[in-house]
Amino acid sequence: MKFINLILENVEIPFEAKCKLTIVNSEGNNIQVNCEIPTTEEEKMTGLMYRDSLDDNCGMFYDYVNGGFWMKNVQIPLEMIFIDGDTIVDIKEGKPYDETTIYPSQECDGNLEVNKGFCEENNIQIGDKVYKS
Repeated sequence: MKFINLILENVEIPFEAKCKLTIVNSEGNNIQVNCEIPTTEEEKMTGLMYRDSLDDNCGMFYDYVNGGFWMKNVQIPLEMIFIDGDTIVDIKEGKPYDETTIYPSQECDGNLEVNKGFCEENNIQIGDKVYKS
């Protein structure tokens, strides 16, 4: 726990780097997601740990996928939307505090983490397009 406390001392929450993702679902609707982007190693290790909520239409965008992701110390049930280029290639559930590594079913270059239920509420599916601004 001391190690995590040292990391958190150097991490501003919310993270400074931000972007907006627009997901175009199969119905042609544009869904806007305000994202934080972890840029430092400390931010990448911390992610959404120790937060008790995530605002609607907000998320954490990782512009890389090196292996998988886990939910250690993450209190919020999430959906992980794996993106390759501009296309959603997989959607996985992240359960709070689960230390099982979650891998995408295929190679990809991005991961958007949003509240559980976000995809169903917005009719977001594999194959939908994602644009970053």
